[in-house]
Amino acid sequence: MNLKPLKFGTVTIDFPVVLAPMAGYTDAAFRSICKENGAGACYTEVTSAEGIRRDSLKTFQLLKVSELDHPIAGHIFGKSVEAMVEASQYIEQLGCFDWIDLNCGCPVKKVVRRGAGAALMKEPEEIGEIVRAVKKAVSLPVSVKTRIGFSPSFPDHLTIAKIVEDAGADMIAVHGRYACNFHGGPADWEKLGEIKRALKIPVIGNGGVVTPEEAVEMVRVSGVDGVMIGRGAVGNPWLFDQIKNPSLPAPSLGKRRETIETHLLRLVELTTATAAGRSRKVGFEPEPAACLHFRPHLAQYIKGLRGRRDLLQQLNAMRDVKTVMNAVDKVMEQNQ
Repeated sequence: MNLKPLKFGTVTIDFPVVLAPMAGYTDAAFRSICKENGAGACYTEVTSAEGIRRDSLKTFQLLKVSELDHPIAGHIFGKSVEAMVEASQYIEQLGCFDWIDLNCGCPVKKVVRRGAGAALMKEPEEIGEIVRAVKKAVSLPVSVKTRIGFSPSFPDHLTIAKIVEDAGADMIAVHGRYACNFHGGPADWEKLGEIKRALKIPVIGNGGVVTPEEAVEMVRVSGVDGVMIGRGAVGNPWLFDQIKNPSLPAPSLGKRRETIETHLLRLVELTTATAAGRSRKVGFEPEPAACLHFRPHLAQYIKGLRGRRDLLQQLNAMRDVKTVMNAVDKVMEQNQ
């Protein structure tokens, strides 16, 4: 797939097929796996601006960055202009992020109830206020991640997109579904195309891409400058390289096993480092905590393989790397 490098502000994404921000998934361990398999850029997990403002250790841990991450965006959500400005300034001061991304599209109920995320699309002028204030407060490029609307009855996709651009955002990423639909139904790539044609800033398309062919089709239909992949990369980080080079074969069983083990070990390492920063013990020890956190990833890594159901029934009892990998090996043996 031929995509031109995407440039905005001081950022250049050589291959603009990027990993979406996903709460509970896109930690440094998973980002590193995706980067090694061709992702052009990454975003942090969805991070609370209020959490940063209140010196929440749990929030700060979401902003852990590795050398493999770049280019990477610090991805924040919030309703308060002041909180979003302070969080953006904090991210810039860390000195390890390439740009700041403002979430104006998360449909999760606990976020929307706070008036943040997708709720901002109900009052798009608030998005403009936040973007203008953040742009004024920081020197890093600023982008916005949003959707085509909260629902069909609220201001349309072009209204929201134009407000984002007019407020000074350097780039916009748009999910082609309404927030009220979460991830249900087909993404509307035609509307992404309308946004692309209406704006001068770069547009990244998101939603409905789980195969290389779908990435190509999204770009063909919409003309977007880049593709963002979320759930399609969970359990399939090889998708990025396959989009770049469609002739690449599907990963072998050996490659799947190797990636599973590498991902899990990095997650243990990350969880251990996170626990070391706490003043008191919280919940499980690092290795069991990492194994439990890894469950949704593992379920996708072995999707379509014989023996998957038996492994999934045992997942909650797997609390160490050796046990997990022994179970994975049994699945692999059944599929040779």
